[in-house]
Amino acid sequence: MPLNDMIAITDIPRDAATDRDAWPLRHAFKNNLMALFGTAMLACAVAAAVAAQWIAPYDPAGALQVTIDDVYAPPNAAHWLGTDDAGRDVLTNLIYGARVSLTVGFFASVISVVIGGTVGMLAGFLGGRTESVLMRFTDVVLVIPDLPLAIVLVALTSPGLINVIVAIGIVGWTGTARLVRSHTLSVKQRGFVIRAHAVGAGNLRILVRHIFPFVLPLIAVNTVLVMSLAILNESTLSFLGLSDPSRISWGQMLNFAFTRGAMSAGAWWALVPPGAGIVWVVLGCSLLGYGLEHVFNPRTISHHLSAVHTTAYKDANAARQQGPDLASFVEKTPEEGRDAVPGTKLSQAPVVLEARRVSVDFTSVSGPPAHAVEDVSFVLHRGEMLGVVGESGCGKTTLMLSLLRLLPAAGRIVRGEVLLSGKNLLALDERQMADVRWKEAAVVFQGAMNALNPIRTVGDQIAEGIHRHELQAKGTDRRVCELFEMVGLAPAHRHRYPHQYSGGMRQRAMIAMALACSPRVLLADEPTTALDVMVQAQILNLLDTLRRELGLAVVLVTHDLGVVAEVCQTVLVMYGGVVTEYAHADALFSRPQHPYTRELLKAFPDLSRPEAGLVAIPGSPPPPSALPPGCRFAPRCPDVSAHCLAAQPTLHALDGEHWVRCHLVVT
Repeated sequence: MPLNDMIAITDIPRDAATDRDAWPLRHAFKNNLMALFGTAMLACAVAAAVAAQWIAPYDPAGALQVTIDDVYAPPNAAHWLGTDDAGRDVLTNLIYGARVSLTVGFFASVISVVIGGTVGMLAGFLGGRTESVLMRFTDVVLVIPDLPLAIVLVALTSPGLINVIVAIGIVGWTGTARLVRSHTLSVKQRGFVIRAHAVGAGNLRILVRHIFPFVLPLIAVNTVLVMSLAILNESTLSFLGLSDPSRISWGQMLNFAFTRGAMSAGAWWALVPPGAGIVWVVLGCSLLGYGLEHVFNPRTISHHLSAVHTTAYKDANAARQQGPDLASFVEKTPEEGRDAVPGTKLSQAPVVLEARRVSVDFTSVSGPPAHAVEDVSFVLHRGEMLGVVGESGCGKTTLMLSLLRLLPAAGRIVRGEVLLSGKNLLALDERQMADVRWKEAAVVFQGAMNALNPIRTVGDQIAEGIHRHELQAKGTDRRVCELFEMVGLAPAHRHRYPHQYSGGMRQRAMIAMALACSPRVLLADEPTTALDVMVQAQILNLLDTLRRELGLAVVLVTHDLGVVAEVCQTVLVMYGGVVTEYAHADALFSRPQHPYTRELLKAFPDLSRPEAGLVAIPGSPPPPSALPPGCRFAPRCPDVSAHCLAAQPTLHALDGEHWVRCHLVVT
């Protein structure tokens, strides 16, 4: 079935998609009352500070004729907020004081956030010795109280606005650094960061394009606290006589009121206005911070089930006429990769990927290394789909990640070779390996929602791999549209975010992303996880069609034996990190040789015998850190013998096309 006939999908008109492209700022502030109120409150404070000389009723620097009645005079027609101890108008001081308080709060918070954010992101992302040095320095600064340190810094220089800003800014960054580091550690483990690394993105690009947008909302909200603390610290420094006495600020107003008898005189109007000004600005920043979080995180605003205006996609004939020529992506001959029979045409096709005795350990500080994968070998031909099956914890995903050296930090490939078109990938340096990933071999990661960056459009993420490997921005959008059509998605959907996609659409987008640079090998790690049966069938049909149309060599990791029987030509069964059986699909399903394979088939429903019940395998796979001394399956095997418990069997070739790791086969 042609790709463009596979599914009919709703589409968004281009003008609507374009409108949604610019939605973050406009819609967040238009539909979010908190953001509107926060912006309005801060705008009032800023406007008052900027226009102070025009809206203030008096000149704060002007000469006054003060009498005893003018000292702490209550609010009246001439002085709406009363006067202070010097007989000056409180409203005038409040308006002019906004200038200094906002200036100190803003610039001090910027200094703190820049220092703390930079230290936190570098420590969390780089890890290792860099993280240790940066965080130990942060801990040393953190144990020193902020206010005493600021007092010392200002006292060692001279009372002045710039010195106060710098002192408050450089002592308040430690909390931000710890928060940002913690969030960076969390984000860098997300699937989309691993996917970006696999595409070939460098550290700087990953840090700026994938991690920083996630840290930005945290920084925006944290700035509120930093700004409020900066204003409070400024008032404290003013109280101690360490601020600029020639500049009135809200903190200085509170200082004068407390130290010059406003409380004893009952002059509440000397205390409440500057305090209200501080609360006003802090509350405005808080509301604006939540609004910014919505702007930078569109997932909090809309969902793929949200009501949007849609129209039906073009009929299949029109889509077929507009669809791309698959031959333009991968050069192939029509005889290869089409309707081949295992053991004949597939065996004659060229080998594109070969694993030889690949072994992977996970290191641990509390014990010996865990053997997650041990001596795994297989051969993958062009146009072949190899199914890797087994229970959870058997090493399937670890094996797949090791093929492109995408293991987590604790994973180590301790032995083996991975030959891609004759080139050993394990012998390449990281720069050379980055050129191989996505260009010659790509990955469809498990869990599409986790592998896609939720704050970037899907089309932009697909284009990332094209930019990295082809270095040509021209024509990228057209290529993305072709990829969308190839996997059965409407091109206008490229402007949407992952949360606006259904599960099947996200999985199709992941396949399009993997095909962006025309790889020869596709590693699909459980691509149908958490999808319903109908969507699973569509995704599998898509993968099989791509395999035949493009001549792709596919490694399919799955738990579902029905999936393997439907689309795979060869099957690799894993248990306890080793290969238990490796054969063509027909041979394995008709003549399973290993007890584990037979038990797996018993647990799979047989529609030809509905009266036969399902048989569960007792127990669970052994953890990699506590493998049994003999056969890995011996503790659960119904045919176990003493020899099975004592010695681990080797992988035996039965007929050149069927391999089994079992003592019973050779006895």
